[in-house]
Amino acid sequence: MKQIVVIGGGPAGVEAAVAAAKGYTQVTLVSEGPIGGRTGWDSLLPSKVWLHAAELAGVAEHTAEGVAIGAVHVTPTEVLNRIKQVAQRWSEREAQRLQAAGVKVVHGVAAFHSPHELIVRNDDSQQTLTADAVIIATGSVPRFPPTMKPDGQRIIAPRFASHLNTLPPDMIVIGGGPTGSEFASLFSRLGVKVTWIVGAPGVLPMFDPAAGAALAAAMTAHGVTIHQVDVERAERTEAGVVVTTADGATHTAAMAFLAIGRVPDLSRLNLAAAGLEVGANGQLAVDNYGRTVAGHIFAVGDAAGGPMLANRALAQAWIAGRTAADLPAPGYCPHTVVSAVYTVPEIAQVGIVSGGEGELQRVRASYTASLKAYLSDETEGWVELVFDAANRQIRGGVAVGAHAADLLAPVALAIQSGATIADLAAIFAAYPTLSEAVFAAARAVKEQVW
Repeated sequence: MKQIVVIGGGPAGVEAAVAAAKGYTQVTLVSEGPIGGRTGWDSLLPSKVWLHAAELAGVAEHTAEGVAIGAVHVTPTEVLNRIKQVAQRWSEREAQRLQAAGVKVVHGVAAFHSPHELIVRNDDSQQTLTADAVIIATGSVPRFPPTMKPDGQRIIAPRFASHLNTLPPDMIVIGGGPTGSEFASLFSRLGVKVTWIVGAPGVLPMFDPAAGAALAAAMTAHGVTIHQVDVERAERTEAGVVVTTADGATHTAAMAFLAIGRVPDLSRLNLAAAGLEVGANGQLAVDNYGRTVAGHIFAVGDAAGGPMLANRALAQAWIAGRTAADLPAPGYCPHTVVSAVYTVPEIAQVGIVSGGEGELQRVRASYTASLKAYLSDETEGWVELVFDAANRQIRGGVAVGAHAADLLAPVALAIQSGATIADLAAIFAAYPTLSEAVFAAARAVKEQVW
């Protein structure tokens, strides 16, 4: 029976372990803390609970305008309690998945002793595990330059989301990526005056420019002040914080929130003992199945570098788990992973959305193509399809508006299956649903080839 060890108790680790357990294997998962990992207890899940609270606050805002019925009052204490409840329930659910799959769970910090041996240490003991295959799913840790470090009180980072028991009157959010965007949006929706310093690349530089521009415009309309300039330092003062930017300007507020990037968490693994080296980019090189240069060692999710997306991590983990267990699996395809930012408006993107001149064509439909948008008062939004000018196959999609990430699921499937713009045009979604806009966009192409 093949012995497989998975390092990491977050979503990717659990997914890899459960997938590997379907083969003729004995799978052991090593988790440093409770099942759920940093994603479940410290970063992603807490941030999403806060985002839900901001969404409820948005309902209350609409109530003041006479649009919705009833008001929703959100307090930080309620949010923190909700975070604990959801995190605990999700951890228990993931633990049940592991138990049902027959996965053995060991708590501690794992490090390689040799290519096929791992030493797992906890507070009072250690043990050695022997493995035919190892899957590294250790996630990532935040990156802070020396001039910008959180103190947990005035200067905070995403990991403090589960401890934020009061909301300041004003906040400086530093970082124009998905995490910075989400927290700038939620703080603003919860009544905090937000100054958002996004850096020289601008808002969501890894997304289609039209999507980033749409979010910037919406945030500005909601009262957020945006500065497109790099930050040099963030310092705590007696009154709050002061942030100095590259143009010499200073910005003050009660608190600052840092969302300036993450790096793979690989430093404690003693990779040299396994014959592995981390590249200059801080990452382990892997193939489409997650294999490193040591063919029996895999790396998935954030541990394999960016883009650091939860759904990407799950996809890679499932593939690596099955491959390690000698089960058939497709190679990882980055073009079918939907990137989503849960702001107001929501932003989502999938596949290839830019290319050489004339190689790609684009077509857009407004949310107003759907009756559902009127019923739910969510007409502000659009969906754009990108397709190959020569063979008409779907290459990508962008959505801006409510439930944008959900709308791109059929686009991801179209990319995976090699569907054409005409294939999508022939589909009529349930009526009324927002997803009608996706297929309406396809039908907006003037020249169809059936």
